[in-house]
Amino acid sequence: MKTSLTIALFFTAMSVEANEWQPPDKLMKAVFAVESSNGQYTYGDHGRSLGDYQLSEAAWLDVSEWRITRGLKTYAYHGNVYNSYINRVYARNYFSLIYSQLEKKYRREPTHGELYAAYNIGLSSFAQCRYNVNRVNRTTQEKCRQITVLMAAE
Repeated sequence: MKTSLTIALFFTAMSVEANEWQPPDKLMKAVFAVESSNGQYTYGDHGRSLGDYQLSEAAWLDVSEWRITRGLKTYAYHGNVYNSYINRVYARNYFSLIYSQLEKKYRREPTHGELYAAYNIGLSSFAQCRYNVNRVNRTTQEKCRQITVLMAAE
């Protein structure tokens, strides 16, 4: 059963990838390192963000809506958020959703720091910061810096 789920998710992700921007693997590795210390801490924000990529239930629901509009299978937050593979797929999809919104807002390709800021605090909170990384809280600013450094590393 787990193998067939993995295969189905892989092919689903590949079909989405062919049509929409997807975060590079290097960005996903950087977020994995910054968010959960490579999977060591899967409980964050006082229990509001869970799994390897520290997704909140609200972000998960946004991704589920995004997936529905693309005819993709969705998964309930509870019971799946700790599934490393599904958590990663949802995090990738969340970055795709964020990218399209930020690209429209900026009328350019968003930076890795901007993408991460929106990922970390959510699009609506980032909007309240006028889509400016320098206006987000210090913890998120520091994580944006870490992501930028990791992305610049060879």
